[in-house]
Amino acid sequence: MRDPFRGWWVVAWALALAACARAVAPTPLSGVPTRPTARPAVFALPVEAGTFRLAQCPFVLPEGVREGEAVECGYLGVVEGRDGHSDATPGRVIQLAVAIFHRPGGVRHQDPVIFLSGGPGASALEPLRYQFEVLSEPVFETGRDLVVFDQRGVGLSRPALDCPVYDELDLELLDRQIDGRTVSDDEAAEMYLNATRTCRDELAAVADLSAYHSAASAADVEDLRRALGYAKVNLWGGSYGTRLALEVMRRFPQSVRSVVLDAVYPPEVDLYVQAPANFERALNRLFDACAANTICAAAHPNLRDDFFATVEGLNAEPVVLETEDPITGDLQRTWMNGNTLLALTFQLLYDSRLRYLLPEQFEAARLGDFRVFERVLVALTERSRLSSRGMMLSVQCHEEVAFSSFDALQAELGRHPLIAAMYPNSILGGLAYRACSEWGAGRAEPSANEPVSSDIPTLLMTGEFDPITPPAWGQQAAAHLAHAYFYEYPGVGHGASALPGCPQQMFVAFLEDPHSPPHDACMASMR
Repeated sequence: MRDPFRGWWVVAWALALAACARAVAPTPLSGVPTRPTARPAVFALPVEAGTFRLAQCPFVLPEGVREGEAVECGYLGVVEGRDGHSDATPGRVIQLAVAIFHRPGGVRHQDPVIFLSGGPGASALEPLRYQFEVLSEPVFETGRDLVVFDQRGVGLSRPALDCPVYDELDLELLDRQIDGRTVSDDEAAEMYLNATRTCRDELAAVADLSAYHSAASAADVEDLRRALGYAKVNLWGGSYGTRLALEVMRRFPQSVRSVVLDAVYPPEVDLYVQAPANFERALNRLFDACAANTICAAAHPNLRDDFFATVEGLNAEPVVLETEDPITGDLQRTWMNGNTLLALTFQLLYDSRLRYLLPEQFEAARLGDFRVFERVLVALTERSRLSSRGMMLSVQCHEEVAFSSFDALQAELGRHPLIAAMYPNSILGGLAYRACSEWGAGRAEPSANEPVSSDIPTLLMTGEFDPITPPAWGQQAAAHLAHAYFYEYPGVGHGASALPGCPQQMFVAFLEDPHSPPHDACMASMR
């Protein structure tokens, strides 16, 4: 299992690679992200807290976007210790990398859309050239500028809480071989814990790991609004970005005109304890959808039983295969057991468009053909380097794991025996509790675990097949919002607003008039 949340583009890109995996002799792919080099540890330029300074864009610009015209980049200085302390250096100022994309032809409205990426820990700027049109087109259509930034501790912001030792271990354990010996799940978990300790010690020398959390990031958003001179802003959050948006709504309601929450992750839920039920719900929706479809049911009459039989068989007898690296073309040995197959299925359910390939790929796996799953595994492992794992741990340990317990997760796993084995040594399960006990993230105030009440107009978009942020979480958040419009999009996985057609039409309609529910008749055609 990889990070619980990853940017939409990562899964979509990996799945696009997987779709090509049946080629007899695939060649290295061009036009895809290269492996990132180590991010610079030094600051680009001195910036005082609350001040934005222009600088050269530190990422590859989207095609046709000219710096200084269509986009302006720079760094925002913010105080690291928002609660008045910093264990490393009191009053230390850190820097957030920011890009303001200007609407071609000028804006009709002075309130921009600020995009809040997921993760926590996913960079919004580094992969932006691959998802720019998805983000910019609906925003520009409403007559507004688009502001994108890397949150504190993430990506191109300084310092970035990266864990390269963890990333290297990911690659080393792809084949589960160390010095010619197979590494067990328990041994791998211990190796990841040791890597986490090494990362903690390295990062603690340059950052206060207890100062990187949603409340601090919400204050950063407010500082960004002020520094750029906007009276009000619109927030667009995806996945973890919805949790950050809700925190901004809680703390700075006067600064927000409207909010779009896509794949809703409210603060009062328990991500870890509820994870097995959420995944199994999505699996069951997939199996039921196949059974209800004449063609799918005829091709795969025993899809559910066959899938779990394959999982059980792989856990009893894992396989090691040679897979071509989708970036370099080099052969890469990969290890597959039943828990790996479950984890990859979990990731594949994120994508709305390629979910339809899953029944066919389950059948291929049953017959011993794992080419698609293996290729996705390699791709996702490579792309995980664009996620700042240290930031993910600081946020989740501070405000999520702090209000959860491993005992509660174990009790929940007893109710989901078919998928239970994948969680004890997963970062979305037992490994998170063990890592957090040593990370040093501190504990949030109890209010961080309470629902957000607000009268700010809010559009909540959820996907029928979302395996980690189910529609019920969106309904739960909406119950506390006085002007909320909740929608569950049929056939959609993790992230609806990035999809063309009906979801984006409703996104645009809401931003144009957030005090009226967007017309939803188009949803009927999505089935």
